[in-house]
Amino acid sequence: MTHIETIEPTTGICGGRVSSPKFRASLQHAEEFEGLEEKTDRFYALKLVKKAGKSFGFTPELIEMLEYYLIRTNEVDWREGNRPICYQAVITTAQDLEITERQVRNREKALNNLGALTWEDSGNFKRFGVRDRETGEIMYAFGVNLSPLASLVPMLEERIEEQKALKALWNERKRQISAYRARIRTLLAEAVRYDEMRDTVIAVRQAYDEIAYSIRSYHTLARLGELLEEHKLLNEGLFDALDLVINVVEEVTITEDTSSRGETDCRHIHSTIFPISNKLDTSRAPAQSFQKSVVEPSEPKEGKVCDHGTTEEEKQETPQTSYNLEHVTWKMMLGACSDRFRDYIPLHDKPLSWDDLIEAAHALVPVLKINKSVWWDACGTLGRSGAAICVMIIDQKSQDSEDPVRNPGGYMRQMVMRAKTGDLNLQGSVFGLLKRMEEEHDA
Repeated sequence: MTHIETIEPTTGICGGRVSSPKFRASLQHAEEFEGLEEKTDRFYALKLVKKAGKSFGFTPELIEMLEYYLIRTNEVDWREGNRPICYQAVITTAQDLEITERQVRNREKALNNLGALTWEDSGNFKRFGVRDRETGEIMYAFGVNLSPLASLVPMLEERIEEQKALKALWNERKRQISAYRARIRTLLAEAVRYDEMRDTVIAVRQAYDEIAYSIRSYHTLARLGELLEEHKLLNEGLFDALDLVINVVEEVTITEDTSSRGETDCRHIHSTIFPISNKLDTSRAPAQSFQKSVVEPSEPKEGKVCDHGTTEEEKQETPQTSYNLEHVTWKMMLGACSDRFRDYIPLHDKPLSWDDLIEAAHALVPVLKINKSVWWDACGTLGRSGAAICVMIIDQKSQDSEDPVRNPGGYMRQMVMRAKTGDLNLQGSVFGLLKRMEEEHDA
């Protein structure tokens, strides 16, 4: 009769530690341990752990336990051929640290996950060991094996160097912000002397107050980078505005103009040919009389090319300002703008309107490196539609291959100043761009 031996599956095996990649890695590091370097002692590793701290995952509780085990090993245990094993009983460790046995095991598991220790287990998981009385070396021991801690030293050193570099960068950005704040306050003190800077000073002070809060340790490095850029732009914007005003006061000739070269029938803002005055332009006539003379002309001038066939429906969609914009519709502005400007127009199911073009211009302001204070000043002087047209014109001129605008922020400040003195002709600029585009298309 044949007997067949059956082998039961081992799914019922219990006991031992649950294996994992990190647990196996800790065992591998323990086997590869060849002792610390001659000039390095076990407390150097503990010092690195404390410096790295939470950035590496070491909480105060874990550092406390690691230090507790570390001081219960001898220097000879960290030499080649030996093993730094703390074989003190779990209950004794719990009593010394005033925690429970479960907390001891949980902390050991967390340290194992960080790669700081592993275990040298006996068959019944009891912790005990014997040392040679003469040499002090461990003859045999079962307990917590701290050998993997040695493999962490290079990584801890690298992490600490990274922390030092980030801290130095954080402090440097803070110093740069402080320096910019001092410069801005100095420029503001100088700008208040000029009446032409009154609106700009108010706008800059408002923007400065929003970012001049105290810098604390909880502010991230990224936030300090944003603050630094905001201070830099505010400083540059105020400096350019002040420099422009001083040049005007000193009667330095400004050669740039804000109207397009393609327009021939509309007076440029720097035109040296002035119309004959009938003294009505210097009197304080009611505002509606001026508006009526422009919006409701009794008869169009012969040879005028600035009308571009504006319909009554389109006239209702024009910005109502007194800066020669009465005949400019949003459709004309759309036809005069560049492809880059069109890319910033929001997409939606509603018909386009001035609000969409204003939103596109506002989004293009930082792209052109125009300071926010300049945009606010333009909105306050020209209205949001007029400010948007200024941005559109500057965007076109900045892409001019022959004579591009090099300082869009200063250029826009000049336009606002000309608007305040009544010398700005945005309508002529828009019509000039339209005419130039028509000529390029026909060519």
